[in-house]
Amino acid sequence: MRMRSIVPEEILPPEKYSRIRESTNIEIAGIEKKRRVSTRTFSFLFENRDIVLNQITEMVYLENIRDPEEIRQLIEIYSEQLPSKGVLSVTMFIELPDERTMISSMKKLSGVEKNVFMTFENGEIHAEYEEGRSTETLESTLQYLKFRFDQRQVQNFLNSRNVHIDVRHPEFEESARIGEELLEILKKEILEE
Repeated sequence: MRMRSIVPEEILPPEKYSRIRESTNIEIAGIEKKRRVSTRTFSFLFENRDIVLNQITEMVYLENIRDPEEIRQLIEIYSEQLPSKGVLSVTMFIELPDERTMISSMKKLSGVEKNVFMTFENGEIHAEYEEGRSTETLESTLQYLKFRFDQRQVQNFLNSRNVHIDVRHPEFEESARIGEELLEILKKEILEE
C-alpha cells in the first residue's frame, strides 16, 4: 500500500463541502475515535490521510479560501502530519478538566512534548517534536510528534503485541496502551511508502 499525496483537486470548494460537512465530520470523528489513545492528562491521535485531508478541507471552508496558491500552501503545511514509511505521525492533546487547572498547569507542563516515547517489545522510540510550541511556559495544548523507526525498530514493532505511549515528564508520568485493533492498523501503515 502507498500513502498518496493530497492534491488540490481533492479539496472541495466551500459551497460543495457545506452540503456534506455534517456527515463528513461524523465519519471523521468515528475514524479519530479508533485512532486515539488516552492517559489521564493526554490523548494521542495517530494521523492518517483521511483526517489530514479533512483538516485542510475544513480550513478552506472556515476561512472561505478560494486562492489556489493558498490551498497549495495549506496542503503543504498539513501534509507534514501525514505518516510515511517508517514514520508514525501523532497529534498530542493536553486535556485538563477546566480552564483554571489549565492555567495553573501551564508552567508544570513546559517541555512535556520532549518527553514522549513509544515503547514496544525490544525497543523504544523517543518522539520528535515540532520546535517552538513551548517555552518556559507551555504555549500550546496541541503538540505535533513523529515517531521515526529504523529497520530494526520496524521489525520489533511489527512483532510486538504490547505497545505503549509513555510520557516521562518529571511532573507527568503517564502511559497509554495502544489497543489491538489500532496496533494492527499502525503495523500496516508503517510499511506504506
